[in-house]
Amino acid sequence: MRGVARSALWKPSFLLTQVGVIGVLLSLRTSVGYSQVLVIPTLPGLEKVGAQALKPQWAPVDSVALELMKRPGMDVVRYQADRLEYRANDGLMMLVGKKGERAAVDRQAVSLVADTIEFRGRVDSVLARGDTIGMRDPAGGDVVALGQLAYDMARREGSASDVSNTTTSGNWYVEAHRAAFSGADSSASRDQVFYGSNSTMTACADSIPHFHYSVRELKRVSNDMLVARNVVMHIQGVPVFWLPFIFQDARSGRRSGILTPRFGFAELVRNSPFYRRTVENMGYYFALSDYVDVAAGVDWRSSANATDADPGWTRWNSEVRYRWLDRFASGRLGASVHTLSSGSSNTQLSLTHQQDFSIRSHLTANLNFATSTTVQRQTALAPMAALATIASQINYQRDFGPLQMSLGGTRRQYPGRPQVDQDFPNLSLTSRPISIGEWLTWTPGLNASSSSSQHLDGQGDFARRFISRADGTIDSVKVDRGTHNKSFTLSTPLKIFDFQISASISASHRGNDYPEIRTIINPVDTSQRSTRVFEKTWLSALDFDLGMNLPQFFGGTLNLVPSITMSNVGSGALLVRTERTGANWVSQGKRLSYGLGISPTFFALYNGIGPVARFRHSLATSLGYSYSPKSSISSEYLGALGQTQVGYLGANAQNRVTLSIQQTFEAKMRSDADTTDGAQAPIVKLLSLQFTPITWDFERARVTGKSGFATDRMDITLRSDLLPGFDVGVGYSLFQGNVLADSAVFSPDLESVRAGFSLGAGSGIGGIFGRFFGGPQLTAQRDSTPIGSASMGSRQPLAATAGMAGQSIRGSPLELPTGKAFEAQLSFSLSQQRPPVGGHVVEYDATLQCAPYRDLNPLQYDFCVRNALATPPTNVNALQTTAGGTFFRIPPQINMQARSSFNLTPNWSASWSTNYDFQRSEFGMQTVSLQRTLHDWRAVFGFTQAPNGNFTFTFFVALTAQPDIKFDYNRSSYGSQNISR
Repeated sequence: MRGVARSALWKPSFLLTQVGVIGVLLSLRTSVGYSQVLVIPTLPGLEKVGAQALKPQWAPVDSVALELMKRPGMDVVRYQADRLEYRANDGLMMLVGKKGERAAVDRQAVSLVADTIEFRGRVDSVLARGDTIGMRDPAGGDVVALGQLAYDMARREGSASDVSNTTTSGNWYVEAHRAAFSGADSSASRDQVFYGSNSTMTACADSIPHFHYSVRELKRVSNDMLVARNVVMHIQGVPVFWLPFIFQDARSGRRSGILTPRFGFAELVRNSPFYRRTVENMGYYFALSDYVDVAAGVDWRSSANATDADPGWTRWNSEVRYRWLDRFASGRLGASVHTLSSGSSNTQLSLTHQQDFSIRSHLTANLNFATSTTVQRQTALAPMAALATIASQINYQRDFGPLQMSLGGTRRQYPGRPQVDQDFPNLSLTSRPISIGEWLTWTPGLNASSSSSQHLDGQGDFARRFISRADGTIDSVKVDRGTHNKSFTLSTPLKIFDFQISASISASHRGNDYPEIRTIINPVDTSQRSTRVFEKTWLSALDFDLGMNLPQFFGGTLNLVPSITMSNVGSGALLVRTERTGANWVSQGKRLSYGLGISPTFFALYNGIGPVARFRHSLATSLGYSYSPKSSISSEYLGALGQTQVGYLGANAQNRVTLSIQQTFEAKMRSDADTTDGAQAPIVKLLSLQFTPITWDFERARVTGKSGFATDRMDITLRSDLLPGFDVGVGYSLFQGNVLADSAVFSPDLESVRAGFSLGAGSGIGGIFGRFFGGPQLTAQRDSTPIGSASMGSRQPLAATAGMAGQSIRGSPLELPTGKAFEAQLSFSLSQQRPPVGGHVVEYDATLQCAPYRDLNPLQYDFCVRNALATPPTNVNALQTTAGGTFFRIPPQINMQARSSFNLTPNWSASWSTNYDFQRSEFGMQTVSLQRTLHDWRAVFGFTQAPNGNFTFTFFVALTAQPDIKFDYNRSSYGSQNISR
């Protein structure tokens, strides 16, 4: 039926029975107060009780009802029931569902499902009764009640008994014996509030939760907070802990507030009189605006029972983050002041900035600075923090038409070392190919750089310098060693038709600002030698190169390319000056070099076996021939570089062949897919073998009567896809002595080895053969969430750069994968020098720099020795500008690094990382961690030993849903003896 009438004209009461009713009540918000009622007989469609009871299945609406519902200015109320009763005397309308089904009503997206639903007034006040009552409010969430539920749909406020709020606030499920709740008014946009007494809350979604809280009173504000008082924690139904209150902020965005202090249980109750309390992150966070925030805090370690190795300290941290939207700028500024109770201190500054000035210009900066790397290393607990470089980078890029400019540099500090390396400024100008017609292409480029190293701590000829005082006495000071380098290169390659012309001009200067010993050889009588000490040494060079590649022949097969090059007679630059020539420049000549190169690739196919369809062997070669006529070079030029004419082969004619080889063995697997769909069969690289180019000089072999090899080094690299990450490299020194001298002896000697590979679900021995014979490739599922991340709540992971300042400086080195498969990464490295011959050979001793501390401060001496032995030695031989200097024989470096993670049981997982030094026969670092994953908890046991001797033990257990509910125990020791010996 359908009708339009005033309320006063309706009958006192009416009853609709055994008819399916769907009603649409559209209330005109006018002073007259008309109501329109549309009743359409249909079958009821309520879903069954349970989770689906909150979602009534409405019967279809006809076109008339749809048209009425679209009219503006109306509130739509839909109801559905087995029976509808209305009494005009008291304004009561009651919806009754038949047995096994429920009545439902929906108004402004708020739905209510119950056995009986009563409305009073203009359907604003609702009272629902039944065994299970469900209400869904998109603004306030779902509520399930037992018994009855009263709700004011206009004010969106209600009360209920034995109610369960089925929505979550930070993953919390709330139940209450008595509850009151309110929802947001669409016009007022108020927060959703839920009150409860004699309540329980849990984050466990199981029907029988593994843990819960018994709460006397609670209040939950949607998208705002949850607070409760008089709280008892139950685990498996057993009360284990009482809390006066708990609070959780559920708001999004940033707000000012107190930072969460970080301390363990032992900070409250010491289990030993020698335990040193440590508290971190005591401070405040300021949300100044939507674009700027500030955090400031302090970390403190007790100085009680202080030792020289662990004096106690205080560290002040501050950090400013900003994001300037209309300037496309963002970044952070951090500062930390670390003061030891012994009086030493370290100030660390950090700046990260990114800005786009336009679509063509960008600035990126990551700057870090530390005033005392010794304090930073002494107090570092994370193994990587004790060795990590404190690096800074800055770069500005801009496009000028076809030109691209890059201006920037880097700066590096080293933990525990005074050395500072700086590469700034570095300017690079590159150009896209500039075409002038169809026959000329020009691609100019410019590079300029300046670098320096200050306070070098490597071994040198002299450790101290003698100076004269004003009173005539002699005193000595430590030699402050430093180097500087400058270079400039301008290249103008041209392509004229198919002719490639390369031309470049370069200038460079290298200098060492410390005294060095040089052996001076008499060019007339090489048996007469003298030793001279230069206060400074340097090498300045000017050079010009010109070459041309002729058009290519037999492209796609032999790839034959002729070339003509104007090259220097010797291996040095065209013009040079050194400390031996003073301000005078000396030069060498130029000569033409004629070359011919081919780069064919040969293939061989073999029949497959099993799941392998075909094997392919490819041999990529590059064969080059060059000839240069005989020339001459002056004795003055060779003398400037510390060489003589006797035995020098650089000016002889050159008749050379250069060969480069790369071999690849591949297997094409059989494919089960239909060939018509275009699917490609997988190809597995079984082995790749690559050799560095090797040169044979026929003229050298004729003149010397010895080997014709003109390459002083050869490297071999092996790779394979069968073992992910498999990479093996071997390097050999081919000659004893200078390859340009006739006294050089061909004697290959191993200088370097590197090897690395990974093992896992898809890379085990079985997995290797499985992949080879067509088996499925397994993929390990891995959760590499760092211990201490936001989900764990205790600590933040340490930044990659040790010089990071501010709130990011603290952290935990633990990272525990929780995958279900075994994973391991292994790497091995060996580096050694060829045993030298001749005089002026000195054994490199990294601990000599620590000698001044031996008697004055034994503890500082121990720190210095640890740092020197753990730090890779500086190759001081590479810093020499000319020949004739002291040769420092550096001890071999043989190391192995390993990292593995695996599951002991389905709930126990383990991780182990280590570094072993074969020369010192000891472990450089250790990181061992165990994790027990519970249903709602996570427990972590960790042990770390840093190369500086510091070690920590950590035990951490926290509630996954509320990380602030935790038990934390940390024990740290500084400067202990290496227990892995």
